[in-house]
Amino acid sequence: MNALDITVIALYLLFIVWAAWCFRRYAQSSSQFINGGGSMPWWMAGATAFMTQFSAWTFTGAAGKAFTDGFPVLVLFWGNALGFFIACLFFAARYRKLRVETSMQVIALRFGKPTEQLFTWLQFPLSTLTAAIWLNGLAYILASMTGFGMVPTLLITGTVITFISASGGAWTVNATNVIQLVLILAITLVTGCFALYTGGGPGNIVERFPVDFWQGHDMNLWQILLFWIAMILMQQVLSTNNAITCYRFLVTRNEHEARRAAFLAGVLFVVGPVLWFIPPWVAATQGADLVGQYPQLGEQAGNAAYLYFVQQAMPAGTVGLTLAAMVAATIAPMSTALNRNAGIFIRNVYQRPAHGEAHLLAMGRWVTLLNGALATLTAWWMAEQEGIGFFELAMMVSSLFLLPLSIPALLAVVVRQTPDWAGWSTVLVGAAVSLIFYIGFNPVALPAWLGAYTLTEREASDLKFGVTVLAHVVFTGGFFIGTRVWYSPTRNTERRQQLTLFFRNMYRPLQPDEIACVDPSQARRLGALVTGMGLLLLPLLLLAEAPQGRWLHAAIVGTVLISGLALRHWAGSSRT
Repeated sequence: MNALDITVIALYLLFIVWAAWCFRRYAQSSSQFINGGGSMPWWMAGATAFMTQFSAWTFTGAAGKAFTDGFPVLVLFWGNALGFFIACLFFAARYRKLRVETSMQVIALRFGKPTEQLFTWLQFPLSTLTAAIWLNGLAYILASMTGFGMVPTLLITGTVITFISASGGAWTVNATNVIQLVLILAITLVTGCFALYTGGGPGNIVERFPVDFWQGHDMNLWQILLFWIAMILMQQVLSTNNAITCYRFLVTRNEHEARRAAFLAGVLFVVGPVLWFIPPWVAATQGADLVGQYPQLGEQAGNAAYLYFVQQAMPAGTVGLTLAAMVAATIAPMSTALNRNAGIFIRNVYQRPAHGEAHLLAMGRWVTLLNGALATLTAWWMAEQEGIGFFELAMMVSSLFLLPLSIPALLAVVVRQTPDWAGWSTVLVGAAVSLIFYIGFNPVALPAWLGAYTLTEREASDLKFGVTVLAHVVFTGGFFIGTRVWYSPTRNTERRQQLTLFFRNMYRPLQPDEIACVDPSQARRLGALVTGMGLLLLPLLLLAEAPQGRWLHAAIVGTVLISGLALRHWAGSSRT
């Protein structure tokens, strides 16, 4: 990396902080801070739904997987697309019509206070741990590429992300997500298309890939691959449609815009991942020696597959833009997680009738600052640990409760007649299923029907994952549905009214007086900021050393400028 790339990253961080500061004034109440008052346009909600479903790992770990295994990693992201298309058809509108502000309010209405508190107090540490892992992964690649220390990199990025969330809540988070979406799409669109051109087209990439492009290395049983694909799709559908992640649809103006937001996210997940993984695919066809190129990354050199293509084929400054895109890919989900946790704390833990709006708004900011500091300090502590044992433990703890929480949270809006205790008891059953299959299931020791064949490490890992997901669908989901046997209408009048309201609202369209008006100033301000970002990128055209480099930079700058002008035009035509 050179001074130009470092300057690009620094300017981007300053710009995104400025953008957040410009949108802080829209959060004038706790409702605006939590979910934008349910008045965000569908394209802003769709951008956030897309941006919060991936992180910098996409351009590091996932790109490394694409470099070694080819096509299969794409299924993980197409699973998100499938999930959002299903949300468009079924779940998004249902969640929006519930007329709530936080995901835990959905759990409270459906299952009552005990289950709400269990979900809430599991959500806080799990989401903070996940945010710390995202931040640590980003800081590792930034520190390795720029030469800065790990701790200063962690503190700077953690502070920026926390500021974005605390300054204006949902408005600053969602507005910066749109800006970051434009940047990522501009960079990956141009880089992906150029990689496809230099790679000789799809057919040539598939033909010249070092291993079977469709199966990857160490995959000899296609049945295991198909099973893994089916279970990945199942997991992603559960991930994108359960009540815990429904916050992305609660910010929209009505159920129709919730559907449009889900559809936009689905379309982006069909196209975006293909563009992301063409560069590492091409790098693989060129026989790139990533270990020799990036010795400072050691065994994780494969994580630099995307950056390798950018460094070798793209003009000066593009590495800085790519690292800025990685920063954007981590800012989006982490800032959203901090905002979501603040909203849950205010509405589901802290709020009392005596609390005024100014007090709740201030508390939301303080909780965000505290949560951001905790995530940053956790990431710092991770960085101080030797080896990868802690990361494996962290991911195990997260996965131990991820599916157990997701299954009852999704079935809550599908299966009606279950007792209140079905929610928390299903989580416990699911945790037991996770633990049993994580510890007790060893695919290498399969029965004799496999013959003399011994599974490769990848086959064993994929099979273990697939069997675990299937076990959750069968046993965890089956337990939840089975609790209908013990269902009887509650005698508690308040709970009976809550359940009646829950299911009635789910099918009752929002009325005109419940729908917020469009504020064109949001799109106008975003358009100005995106246009400004495009203008800031113009000097890169002058710094390119060859005509081809100038054309590539012009394509990136042009994409950003067109997006900014389109938003300004949209603001002019949006008056209702």
